[in-house]
Amino acid sequence: MRHRAWGGGAAALVVAALALWWLWPEDAAAPDAPPRAPAERVEAPPPVSLPPRMAPAPVRAEGLRLRVVLRGDVPFEGEARVGVTSISDADRHMWEVSKREGRSGAGPEKLEDLANVSEWRPVEVTPSVTGGTLGPVPVPVAPLYRVVAWAPDGTFWLGDVVPESEDFTGVVEAVLSARAPTGVRVRLMGGRPEHGPFSLRVVRGVAQDVRDAERASELLPVVRHVAPDLASALSDEAVLPLPVGEPLELLPLPPDSAVLLQLQSTAGRVSKRVEVPLREGRVEPVVLDVDELFPEGVGQTVTLRGKVELEGTFIPPEGARLLGPGDVEVPLATDGRFVVSGLPSWEPSHFRVEVASPLSRRPVAATEQSFQFMPKPGVRDAEVTWRVPAYRWLVLRMDGAMRAQMEARTQKPYPVYVLQRWGEGARWELASAGAFIPEEDGMAVSILEPGRYRVLVSFSVHEVYASTAADVGEGNADGIVTFQVDVEGSDCEVLVTAGRKPVFGARVTASSDVSSLPPAWGLTDAEGRWRLGRVRPFGLHLEVEAEGYAPWTGEVSEACGRGGEVRVQL
Repeated sequence: MRHRAWGGGAAALVVAALALWWLWPEDAAAPDAPPRAPAERVEAPPPVSLPPRMAPAPVRAEGLRLRVVLRGDVPFEGEARVGVTSISDADRHMWEVSKREGRSGAGPEKLEDLANVSEWRPVEVTPSVTGGTLGPVPVPVAPLYRVVAWAPDGTFWLGDVVPESEDFTGVVEAVLSARAPTGVRVRLMGGRPEHGPFSLRVVRGVAQDVRDAERASELLPVVRHVAPDLASALSDEAVLPLPVGEPLELLPLPPDSAVLLQLQSTAGRVSKRVEVPLREGRVEPVVLDVDELFPEGVGQTVTLRGKVELEGTFIPPEGARLLGPGDVEVPLATDGRFVVSGLPSWEPSHFRVEVASPLSRRPVAATEQSFQFMPKPGVRDAEVTWRVPAYRWLVLRMDGAMRAQMEARTQKPYPVYVLQRWGEGARWELASAGAFIPEEDGMAVSILEPGRYRVLVSFSVHEVYASTAADVGEGNADGIVTFQVDVEGSDCEVLVTAGRKPVFGARVTASSDVSSLPPAWGLTDAEGRWRLGRVRPFGLHLEVEAEGYAPWTGEVSEACGRGGEVRVQL
């Protein structure tokens, strides 16, 4: 009963509260508020597009690492490198095509055999009782890793590590065993203080079998890392200094069948080659005897003091340059004096003087003149004076009318000018001329020694005119010669037949007794004829070739002079 009374009281209270809310005035609902200002119209900002939702960044993988166990008898002490390789797209494409087409017998069997080291990376090795462990070290993805490690005593490790898969993570592992070096231990015998220090040249005795040579060459990367000076001696012919009183160890060497050694003295004299057979993994002792290798002595160096003069003067030619052994330029003083040190006493040294040719006048000398210096036995200082022969000149006079006639009657490469000298055999002989200089009144031809000269003017290989002769002496006066185009000679043509029938398309080549003249050639027409043109009384040789016939050769200048026709029967 008590609970029922509480429920009735609560209901009465709720009804009273509702009645009070209904009868309460509206003005009493809130205090008076101040009047509102009129609202201003504000433009709504443009909608802002939210950035697209980004995919969560992938968690980076740990990467690829390399771990190599280096097996040895003692704890590792030395250095190591890892070569990261790559394969070019062209090599990869060629290999894939050859395998797809089933080619065999050529090229590598595996794709990684085409890999080349693009980067060498130094790496740390943790020593252990039985060698050491390289890595693990992070490496980029590559088709192959070349590992090289070496110890101070020449022991080395070399191998290629090929990943089993193309994964971008994980550890690539391998085991390499220590290898004993191949080399020689060189000792010098018979060297004396007055000889000075010696040096050594080293040359590989490469096997004739290509496979053996390639196998030995695989060790060259080790040589480049372990002994860069020795690698330079093998590839660039650099010399190695030979210590006095102690042996020189050349290791590691490629395991060729032999190595060739040459001793070089301070003066630069080189001995004969000594061949030393090699055994892989062994260091061979060798003794180089100075007296045996240099039976005529180790040689000395000579200092040469000299002077270059233009013939007839006491100064060098204008713009002259002196080049010594090996084309090394030797400084020339204004009076032509020079000094060269370190020349060998046992063989000649070769020099040459170069003279620049002027553009608008005659040159004073040949563009190049050679000289040789051979010191006398026991001489350490020598003096020489080299005179550059001065040009003399033979001038072929030609007026304007002659030039116009030559231009009208010749085709390139003609006209050709040839210098001849009256020889001891009482006949004209070909003479060398360093320069042919066109001038306003003719052609100037350079001459190096006095004598009697003339010029041959060739309009073609078979039309040659000889100039008058002139004596050119010791002085500076020009020799003057002229020539005329006379009526001597006649037109000539070649007729080629076979069995009394003309041969069409036969190739006819005409050459002269003057060997420096370019030959002329042509093809016979339907009547078997080829027109030579005007033939002067100099030797003229023909060679005729036609398909299906044996070639024909003969001297025809006399036949041309008699009847103006050369008949060739094939």
